Amino acid sequence: MLKDSTQALLGLRVIEFTAGMAGPWIGRFMAHCGAEVIKVESIKRPDVTRLFIPPSDPDGGVQAQASPWFTDWNAGKRFISLDLTHPQATPLAKKLVAQSDIVIENYATGVMEKLGLDEESLQQVKPDLIHFRTNGYGHSGPDRHHIAWGPNIEAISGLAYLSGFRERDCSMTQYAYPDPASALHGLFVILCALEHRRKTGEGQVISLAQVEATISCFGNTLMEQLGNGKPPAKLGNRSLWDSPQGCYPCRGQDRWCAITIANQEQWARLCELLKKPEWAQDPRFQSASMRAEHHDLIDAAIEAWTVSRDVFEVMEILQDTEIAAGVVQTTEDQFQRDPHLAERNYFEEIPHQTKGSVIAPGIPLGLTATPGRTSDAGAAVGRDNAYVLEEIMGLSEEEISQLTKAGAIEDPNLKTTV
Repeated sequence: MLKDSTQALLGLRVIEFTAGMAGPWIGRFMAHCGAEVIKVESIKRPDVTRLFIPPSDPDGGVQAQASPWFTDWNAGKRFISLDLTHPQATPLAKKLVAQSDIVIENYATGVMEKLGLDEESLQQVKPDLIHFRTNGYGHSGPDRHHIAWGPNIEAISGLAYLSGFRERDCSMTQYAYPDPASALHGLFVILCALEHRRKTGEGQVISLAQVEATISCFGNTLMEQLGNGKPPAKLGNRSLWDSPQGCYPCRGQDRWCAITIANQEQWARLCELLKKPEWAQDPRFQSASMRAEHHDLIDAAIEAWTVSRDVFEVMEILQDTEIAAGVVQTTEDQFQRDPHLAERNYFEEIPHQTKGSVIAPGIPLGLTATPGRTSDAGAAVGRDNAYVLEEIMGLSEEEISQLTKAGAIEDPNLKTTV
């Protein structure tokens, strides 16, 4: 593992009881910034993202160390394998927590209690512990036991209702946006709790509901309901304030450019590009609301201009005239054809335990004095058993051997269960 005195969170120890993304992504960010993040995992019940089949090798089936999702959300951490359902594993987990600053967990309501790792028990072994808990609906309220995954949180939060084209009733994004929204809220609130502890010496328990974190990202829609007494209109690619706005087809298959006109000056410049300078003075188009009434007519003219041009050319022409425009990029565009991301070194090359090295999305925190980095990826379940059990917890080889034979500690040489 890398050690660098300039890393912003060096010296913090974080214990994860996590799976998926909403919990693990917090630890991923903190590990990148120098915290020692230890993920407690079971060979019998590994993080679900280890079980996602790599799209580059679908015939290879599950490859627990090669899942790109696991790399994205868990690179840079240490890994210990405990069977937390074994009664002798609970004291081990508590012993580890006692040597740590932060616990992150995103299990369903009641799971930590069943494991003997409830809030009170962990506070007893570490009174100034910062214990961050997150799940779909929070740990109180009538829905606290409901099963939650990103897509159903997306639905109940209202995001699915607002997404997609205007003429369609509902669209899913095909990505669990509640997870990163919750993780970023979680990262912020943990840092707030650390500052509170620095000032007062007090730890605290944090309970974050992912549905609430998601709703907060578009609270303006709730304000429309409160102010107007009716739900907001489904806009598709259009806007209540800017017109025209949309995604317009360009040359090639499924190539699009998003364009937004925010004021009269931009509208006049767009009219010149469309070779319709008279529209700049046309009484029908003298405000955004007036242009919105004739949006279909304007869209047809924009499409006639964009459809024969390369999508990057369209963006550059518009940006050169100070009009907001952006290519609807594919992941291939981002990785191979985006000079801006390349110059800013967004993508990170990470040493990988089984693949040599991998390219992963960067951690976009923008720290300049303490930029952070990722030590490695592709670790097996329990790879760091020896280090964690011996150096941090102070167990002897005999104790480790006995607990392994009993099944509380899982042998990292065993094959991950799938």
